[in-house]
Amino acid sequence: MLVAASLALVALATFGLVIVNSLVPLNLIPLLYMVPVILAATRWGVIPGLVAAFAGALAADFFFYPPLYSFWLDNRQDLIDLLLYLLVAVVTSNLAARLREEANTSSRREREIKELHAFSQGLATCLTSRDLIFAVQDYLSNTLKYRAVLITLAPVDHGSGADGTTVPEEVRQEAVKLMAANATHASMIIAPLTRKAWLVSVIVPEILGYGAIAIELGHGSGDGIGATAKHVEALLGEAMATLKHLKVKEAIEQATINYQTEILRDALVGGVSHELRTPLASILGTCSVLNQLPAISDDRRSHALVEAIHDQAAQLDSAIRDLLDATRISANGVRPQMMWTDPTDIVAAAVKQKQRRLAAHCVVLDLQRDAPLVHVDAVLVEQALGQLLENAAKYSPTGTKIKISCRCGQDCVDLSVTDHGIGLTPEEKGELGKRCYRSERHAASAAGSGLGLWIASSFIAANGGSLLAESQGPNLGTTISLRLPTVAEDTPELLDASND
Repeated sequence: MLVAASLALVALATFGLVIVNSLVPLNLIPLLYMVPVILAATRWGVIPGLVAAFAGALAADFFFYPPLYSFWLDNRQDLIDLLLYLLVAVVTSNLAARLREEANTSSRREREIKELHAFSQGLATCLTSRDLIFAVQDYLSNTLKYRAVLITLAPVDHGSGADGTTVPEEVRQEAVKLMAANATHASMIIAPLTRKAWLVSVIVPEILGYGAIAIELGHGSGDGIGATAKHVEALLGEAMATLKHLKVKEAIEQATINYQTEILRDALVGGVSHELRTPLASILGTCSVLNQLPAISDDRRSHALVEAIHDQAAQLDSAIRDLLDATRISANGVRPQMMWTDPTDIVAAAVKQKQRRLAAHCVVLDLQRDAPLVHVDAVLVEQALGQLLENAAKYSPTGTKIKISCRCGQDCVDLSVTDHGIGLTPEEKGELGKRCYRSERHAASAAGSGLGLWIASSFIAANGGSLLAESQGPNLGTTISLRLPTVAEDTPELLDASND
């Protein structure tokens, strides 16, 4: 078809030259035959240009060089003119064809750049990952006329995409393989039945359960399909970069919301706790004063009533103190005020603090003599040990023994509380110390918030120590230890504290 068009251009030029030459003799016939050569080469390529060049040489010889209407030449100069014409025509045809290819390439690249720019602007308007993923599918399907199918991570029947669109089984298997390998590059596959090319790419990061996208590129030559695949892959790369940005943005927004929620919750708990402790302090003080009055202390019923009020108020005050400690840990962290302290003093202070709570149990002290000083925040460690004593009294039957031990290891001092209460299962032991954790057995045994051991663990961790739990099993008691690190005896600060 293109060759025939080239010959038609030469015929048209010959007809015009014959008419003009009959009126005005022309001396530059071969030069005028360059016009169809250039037109054919620039419009249709190098082959039609060469055909026009040789057809023009034959037409010039046949119609314009003597002897006329013959391909024979009488004049040697005419032969040289035609050969020069052919040489120039061939070179010009090649140059014009290359210029045509470069113009087409530039036009295609300009179109692709415009498409990418328009696609980028469309991506910039996407506010969520859902908007983006469907924008990509719509752009490929509607604008570029390539059928795009989203493929889910879960297995699907009959090779269907996420939207129900049917894809060849080979394409679906390729998508599953790429998703399993978490491939970073696209893969092109030819469907055996339809002989159509498909480009399969993994969606990273996956969104809405979609793990891959398959684009039908259609039929075509190897070079044409390859260029199309590169163009589509560039679009997918742009989309995946935007998807990652949106994922990061969504994660940051969610983290900000979580942080603000945590701050507001802690502020609310802290404010309410402070407001509640003020009247509780008045109630506890009033109960202490009432117990000293002869009319109350001599009346057994009145004395028991005041004691009950005091005990309940003390428990409520302890729970509020736990909330305050939890707020302190969550909001600002724990900043211990370190000092050299005798661990036995910590034990004595904690026992005194929980004296009323331990009154119904037999408390046994087993403290090692000459225990080394520890560099800790004594107030925090005392509160942590108080939490252990509180739990031991809460989960042990009345009248049972609670043993408090102080033992020195090679590089540590262990403050342990052993009870004969409901004990721990292996599962409970693994979860112990987590915020608000309470097993069903513990919840059924006694009321609580699940904050006590978490607070104790946080306070001990702030002092460089750790919390350890041991139990032989349910109803076999529990031993919980606070392990505090020690330092060498010749530490200068330790020597100064000992001298003081």
